Amino acid sequence: MTSPQVGVALFALLLLVAVWLFTLLQLHERREQTLDTQAVALSNLSFTVAENLEQVLDRARTLRALIHDKGGLSPVTQTTDMAALMLADSVFSRLSLYDHDGNLVYTTGSGSRQRLDLDLLAAEGGRQPSVLRALPQVAMDEVGSLPLLLPAGTAEQGCCHLLLDLNLGYLLNLYQRLDLGEQASIQILTDRGDTLVQVERGGLVRSEGHFDNSLILRSRLHEGHFSAVDLTNSQVFMSLFHRLNAFPFVVVMRQAEHEVLALYREQRAEHILIVLLLSLVVVIGLVWLLWMMHGREEQLCALERSEQRNQALLNTLRLEHQQTLEAASRDPLTGLYNRRLFLELAHSHLLGSKRQGRFTAVCFIDLDRFKAINDTLGHKVGDRLLQAVAERLTSLLRETDIVSRFGGDEFVLMLTGVKQRADIEEKVGQLVRELSAPYAALQGSALSTSPSIGVALSPQDGMDIETLVKHADMAMYKAKQSGRGQYALFDTAFNAPDADAAHLARLLPAAMAAGQIQVHLQPRVALPGYEPTGFEALVRWNSPEFGLLPPAQWLPVAESLALMPDLTEWVLERVCHQLQQWRTEAVSVLPVAINLSLSQLQVPALAQQLDAVITQYDIDPAWLELEIREQDLETLQTEQIAMLQGLQQRGIGLTLDDFGSRGVSLDQIHRLPFSRIKLDPSFLRDIRNSFDDNILLSATISLAKKLQLQVAAKGVETPDQLVYLKLAGCDEVQGHLFSRALSVEEVRHYRQHPGQVVYG
Repeated sequence: MTSPQVGVALFALLLLVAVWLFTLLQLHERREQTLDTQAVALSNLSFTVAENLEQVLDRARTLRALIHDKGGLSPVTQTTDMAALMLADSVFSRLSLYDHDGNLVYTTGSGSRQRLDLDLLAAEGGRQPSVLRALPQVAMDEVGSLPLLLPAGTAEQGCCHLLLDLNLGYLLNLYQRLDLGEQASIQILTDRGDTLVQVERGGLVRSEGHFDNSLILRSRLHEGHFSAVDLTNSQVFMSLFHRLNAFPFVVVMRQAEHEVLALYREQRAEHILIVLLLSLVVVIGLVWLLWMMHGREEQLCALERSEQRNQALLNTLRLEHQQTLEAASRDPLTGLYNRRLFLELAHSHLLGSKRQGRFTAVCFIDLDRFKAINDTLGHKVGDRLLQAVAERLTSLLRETDIVSRFGGDEFVLMLTGVKQRADIEEKVGQLVRELSAPYAALQGSALSTSPSIGVALSPQDGMDIETLVKHADMAMYKAKQSGRGQYALFDTAFNAPDADAAHLARLLPAAMAAGQIQVHLQPRVALPGYEPTGFEALVRWNSPEFGLLPPAQWLPVAESLALMPDLTEWVLERVCHQLQQWRTEAVSVLPVAINLSLSQLQVPALAQQLDAVITQYDIDPAWLELEIREQDLETLQTEQIAMLQGLQQRGIGLTLDDFGSRGVSLDQIHRLPFSRIKLDPSFLRDIRNSFDDNILLSATISLAKKLQLQVAAKGVETPDQLVYLKLAGCDEVQGHLFSRALSVEEVRHYRQHPGQVVYG
């Protein structure tokens, strides 16, 4: 047995012992209480009998006094008076007078002794006249009387002894009114131990009993309580005695203990039965509990063994995962850090450099003429060139600098520990010279290329790594415009047209009329099969002046110019036209989602526009989906919610975009007509390589599934994020890990090769 089992068993044993001890103590206390109660009752009875007997003896003494007073009367007068006294007293059945010699002088009835024993008279003669004695030679006669002898006068008066026959029937009538038990008795003894009267439940008993009365005779107490044993059957009796105050008699009350304790024994049997049943229940419960604990112990042992096996497996998986992570964190061609790990390391280093007050430089490197070399000399030569460039970068930089390859011929560096701007320009100039030197080892002939390097400094050009990389990229394009083998530091003037919202506002209406706005489609794939499930429509502005502008840069301008309703109508028509074209080409039609802003939702005719364009292009409403941003839920009015419910009833899918950005609960969303939520990219930002990285994301997905909402995630860029979302139960994902937003021509190629990843 284990320690917990031994503890439980000892506790149960102690509990049983305590219950039994308590029960036995209670029974013992109740037994003593029963005996004490009955002793009090018997004591009261003995007192009552003694008082009654004293009254009877007082009447005998009264008769003696009367006879003494009439001692001088004539025999005729004495006879008449004595007869009158006896007739008036029912206690005594006969009165006899004897002279000094013991001869009978007078009697009130026949059958009296003619002469008394002279020896007895001699013995009585020394006594005081007031002392009353019983005649031991005289037993109870057949009529139930007890003779009592009293000195009644002197020899000169003619008689000196009075013999009274006590009517035992009178006493019996008195004692039968008392509540005696089956084995209870009343015994009247002399001070010499002779039994005068014994009354039991059946009446008077002639036998003197079978008890040792020596204890009573030796005792000097007026009354007492003791146990006596019947010498015939060894039965124990409760015995109480009470001495008369003025007469030499003792009243003894006896009752068998088993009779006194009869009710107690019945109650004791009931209590013991109850405790036995309780003990049985405890024992059964203990056996069941020990059996359960034994089973649980076996299960815990099995779980522990399984945990050990799982731990060994986890260690193996962790090692493999570490190896896989190491491989996933490195560019397989050059061995440099890849984009994801570079951003992580650079972000951590950037935080440290901020605390230390140092400069940090991000360099974006693009190789000139690399595409031409790759196309003319082949991919092998291009790969060897990239490896040679990586070797030169590694040899030129310090161990604390971070070197990575983002893809293609793009390399991104972070120069750490920079003290002044001149040091950066000197280092970047060295990089340009070294990377521009010929690569004689490639293809047996000298091969040369040159780098275009853009540099962004922290903190002046950006406070976060994403901004620094973006500005370094912009500086790199500025360097390319200056010619090959150049570098440029980021200048805010590069971004001046982008930041000029007023300039964009002047160009946007004309751009919409000239067809510069394009609709790109980013694929959505299902988990876990990775099959395409649909697209999200994203608008782009292909500006002749600024190039391809992302939505975040110019859509706020469109909002401020109230152009969003027109833009929505145009996007809706382009999407429906694409859906119709897929159906015409006999290609499986996949749903396309369109983003709606608050201003677009507030257009009263939005539902009618949707119905009109669906009818015009003859498409299924289920092919269209609308995405509403979470931040717009707070300002939705009742009519907008009713409109959304109507659109859902028509079969158009509704998705809540950017869920988690404003803290709206899933319970609130469940009351709205949404069938899908799309997680905000901030949920995925901190995911690295552990399933425990984002407990909130797992809980959100789990709760959404319970509310029967589909869950999609956008902005998926790393395998770790994909693995996490897959394990957490996400339904759909989209992001650069699978494909960037594609033009119409690129969508056609993607659908023909759905497994091919199209990077941005």
